[in-house]
Amino acid sequence: MKLIDRQPVEGTTPPIYIGHRTYRDPKTRKEEVSRTWYCEYCLHGERRYEPLKTSNKTVAIRAAHQIINRLESGQTRVPSRRIELEPLTKEYTAFITNKGRAPKTLQKYKSVLEQFATWAQARGIRSASVFSEDHFWQYRKFLADAELSDCTIYDRLILVKQFFKWAAKSGKIIVNPVAEAEIAEPESAIQPCFTPAQIKTLLTRAHPHERAIYTMMAFTGMRFGEIRDLRWTDLLLEEGSYGFVVIQRGGSGETTKGRRIRRIPIHPKLRSAIDRLPRKFERVFTARPSEKYPDGGGEIDERRLLRSLKRLCRRVGFPNPDQYKLHTFRHAFASMCARNSISYKYALEWMGHKSSEILDLYYTMYDDTAEAAIKTIEYKASTPKPARVPSPATS
Repeated sequence: MKLIDRQPVEGTTPPIYIGHRTYRDPKTRKEEVSRTWYCEYCLHGERRYEPLKTSNKTVAIRAAHQIINRLESGQTRVPSRRIELEPLTKEYTAFITNKGRAPKTLQKYKSVLEQFATWAQARGIRSASVFSEDHFWQYRKFLADAELSDCTIYDRLILVKQFFKWAAKSGKIIVNPVAEAEIAEPESAIQPCFTPAQIKTLLTRAHPHERAIYTMMAFTGMRFGEIRDLRWTDLLLEEGSYGFVVIQRGGSGETTKGRRIRRIPIHPKLRSAIDRLPRKFERVFTARPSEKYPDGGGEIDERRLLRSLKRLCRRVGFPNPDQYKLHTFRHAFASMCARNSISYKYALEWMGHKSSEILDLYYTMYDDTAEAAIKTIEYKASTPKPARVPSPATS
């Protein structure tokens, strides 16, 4: 084999050269030069060549260094077996399962990768080793044509990139074909947020059964799952002035979404709502009586509660009532924390976040707050201070 544009790769021992292979076109019988890169190196006195399966020079150089790592580990040649995409995605799913990811995360990974493998197989891309960056962008177009949101497309592409990064790092494929594919993170969509007046209206007009749940959401910023799984033993009503809410479950795997236990002081208005609740069951909040649970005690259902909230928003005359969600109470709580100058440390702790960037997504500036803030700006001409007359020196 003869390499055209043969050039050394710095930092490789034994030295590795990369270049393009020449071949004879079977139809025209003319000598052609491959678009993809190949590498050449000498091992134990034997000259060897390997296809790098990329037309990107930067990726080819990275692949050459991976060959050095392979040789240093004692593996002289990558197995030549055909690595199918579909079983490889299952291997990756097993890998992240062993890392202890949350069940909902695993379900999402499995679903996205299965859809990705199906898409690739339908287009004749069965082997992971032949997947290219061009295919990656074709997949992005497929997602866009399916009218998925920019955030959904971004999440799926990031997952595919993680999959190929793992495949290359673990030696399943020679080179990561999408290592150089850069994805622009989309702007976060503007989320609805209840104003203080709307919160007051909801807590006044809601049915007593839902009113207590909405009050807990409004004064703690708790997620629905955390509300659903709240136990009476999680309310420390004898501590502090009005007690504390201990949030320790509600996500996947019998823990919170962030896997952190947190304590939130109980607001006086929330304490009044808690004191009016019956204590017939282990859970603080239960569903209304039903045929299965004639005395109540069933688990509250997220969809039913959301429907009740939307009906209430329509009944009280909120504009665009269907835009609101149960999570909107969480947005309102974060915004009220900012409006009342509560420190980031407290707000992050109460909401169960580590990053202030996440908290910023929830923050909504109310118009009256913005107007009050802008009024504090005042341009004044500074008055020069009179010159200080030195006191006479004492003898």
